[in-house]
Amino acid sequence: MNRKIVAILFLIIFSITIFSGCSSDVSYVKIQHLTANEAPQAPGKEDTWASAQKQGIGTANNDVSKVWFTLTHGAISEVYYPTIDMANSKFLKFLVTDGKSFVSDETKDTVSKVEKLNTRSLAFKLINTDKQGRYKITKEIFTDPRRNSVIMKTTFEALKGNVKDYKLYLAYDPHIANQGKYNEGYVIKANDKEILIVHREKIYSALTTDVKWKGYSIGYNQVNDPISDLEKNKTMTQHFDKARGNIIEGIEIDLSDKTEFKTVLSFGESEEEAAKTALSTLKDNYDKMLGIYIAEWNKYCDGLKDFKGKANELYYTSMMILKASEDKTNKGAYIASLSIPWGEGQGDENKGGYHLVWARDLYHIANAFIAAGDKDSANRALDFLTMVVEKNGFIPQNTWINGGPYWNGIQMDEQADPIILAYQLKRYDLYEKLVKPLADFITKIGPKTGQERWEEAGGYSPATMAAEVAGLVCAADIAKQNKDMESAQKYLDKADKWQKLIDELTYTTKGPYGNGQYYIRIAGLPDPNADFLISIANGGGVYDQKEIIDPSFLELVRLGVKPANDPKILTTIYVVDNLIKVNTPKGPCWYRYNHDGYGEPSKTELYHGTGKGRLWPLLTGERGMYEIAAGKSADEYLKAMENFANQGYVLSEQVWEDTGLPTDSASPLNWAHAEYVVLFVSNIEHKVVDMPQTVYDRYVLGKK
Repeated sequence: MNRKIVAILFLIIFSITIFSGCSSDVSYVKIQHLTANEAPQAPGKEDTWASAQKQGIGTANNDVSKVWFTLTHGAISEVYYPTIDMANSKFLKFLVTDGKSFVSDETKDTVSKVEKLNTRSLAFKLINTDKQGRYKITKEIFTDPRRNSVIMKTTFEALKGNVKDYKLYLAYDPHIANQGKYNEGYVIKANDKEILIVHREKIYSALTTDVKWKGYSIGYNQVNDPISDLEKNKTMTQHFDKARGNIIEGIEIDLSDKTEFKTVLSFGESEEEAAKTALSTLKDNYDKMLGIYIAEWNKYCDGLKDFKGKANELYYTSMMILKASEDKTNKGAYIASLSIPWGEGQGDENKGGYHLVWARDLYHIANAFIAAGDKDSANRALDFLTMVVEKNGFIPQNTWINGGPYWNGIQMDEQADPIILAYQLKRYDLYEKLVKPLADFITKIGPKTGQERWEEAGGYSPATMAAEVAGLVCAADIAKQNKDMESAQKYLDKADKWQKLIDELTYTTKGPYGNGQYYIRIAGLPDPNADFLISIANGGGVYDQKEIIDPSFLELVRLGVKPANDPKILTTIYVVDNLIKVNTPKGPCWYRYNHDGYGEPSKTELYHGTGKGRLWPLLTGERGMYEIAAGKSADEYLKAMENFANQGYVLSEQVWEDTGLPTDSASPLNWAHAEYVVLFVSNIEHKVVDMPQTVYDRYVLGKK
């Protein structure tokens, strides 16, 4: 049957059941608490988060199911509920033993392969094969499209010997409400079904399976938790019903019953709600739920531009990842990433990770939506930014998804980006609420910025000034549409003045590289030739401002502030390519700037505040955008970005120089996926599709 017809049929079924209820829902739950044996030696050792190297992320493409999952090293890692900035777990993974001689952890001791269950959906198959060739675990993972549940169907196979030779354990490490501490776990029987419950505050999780258990236990991390028990004894010897602290829950699966079974991790605001949800999902028809989940994502992809069949899997996956990164309660709040960079070295103190909203990242995400034909999503992003603007016309450095500030640095490009987005979307209705307050703030505070786009140094940045100039020109255009000619002229006068000052403030003629003439990363003083020392963040060292270069100056071309063939642009490209470009096995890539300290010191060390910055795939995309602006093809850069994507078509924040493989930085990085989409579309249309035309007309074509 035609895929579109199938999608329509499933959506019809879904629309009926969503509003009329479903016979599979469990209406009554009889709960019995099994808490006789409480684990001793509380609270356990402090825990960390999961690796940020995600193989995939997923959620139902609707506003009913408010749960998101992530996949890392062959297992489920952070699961978010009821909002996209609220992580509730570290892992849900299997361990295998023979009860005597070995314990094998599927996240460490297998070769993991990831596949899509459907190329245009966020439903996944994980195939984990033991490195010793003893067993294979195959898992299908998605979310219940009408409930707050993650579903995992597992098949266990013995590759050596028989199934009866193995013991299979399921381990769950809860981090309810963004915290590993103070999680209370216990066991209940709900309608005679055993369920592991964990809660903190008003968030409850319920873990159960459709297969019998041989046993279970709840213990304290690295003290008497089920994993520690297995590592010591090769079998589960302890049986605790309750614990409160840094806990891990464990189940021994009864493989004599069946080797294919379903696991459900559900959430609710109460014990009863979480248990009901788990039982309802477990009772429902698996194929129907999966079919609806896939059909919803198929429908979304079918509504995107396909460029006469040229759209590829990374394009569609990027768009689904971006769409899935919107909170379902706070519409328009698209986070930067469903990950916590270097999570295995980060503890409870890091509650935000990258599941926060940056105006800059949101601007790029919205441009990807526009380029792909989803203006509704882009408009919601802009409406969110309108809500975030403070009374003085300031947008914080980043925010929680409810708009509350997280960090409060002043980054002037983030004040300009929403204005440019409003211009691109022709949102003239937002002049008083958004555009004018931001433009007035820029004219008052700029062109100096508290932090440039890498969020570390203050001063005069060519990239930031490009955004400020472009933002003011776009603000003038919107002011004219609102018949505020006085403000329009004020914005244009300031933009013209700063456009002429860019070279004077950020282009050195006395640098140590090349012929000494190039745009520097940032000038701490309004003189790029001054002997001014800049302290690089993250232990990068102290260097003269003239020694630090950065490819971000290409924003001058991207935003229409300078022509692509400007001699100063060309001389800087030469210096940048000689100093911070690396030709990896997967294609060309660039550092953020020389001496960067934001990244792992080495492959055997996690980043803990000091390190060495690695290569950023999004900068490969930005270089491709420049080539298009220069009238060339971006094929080389598109191919490189496609090579940087992992098996699940996920793009990371940073990659290693020698392999081009992802580091443990944020993955997926939504900015990188947005950059790929905009580059992909721009290369097809032979123009920079997110360049504000009014800025290009004014400064490149001279139409004033």
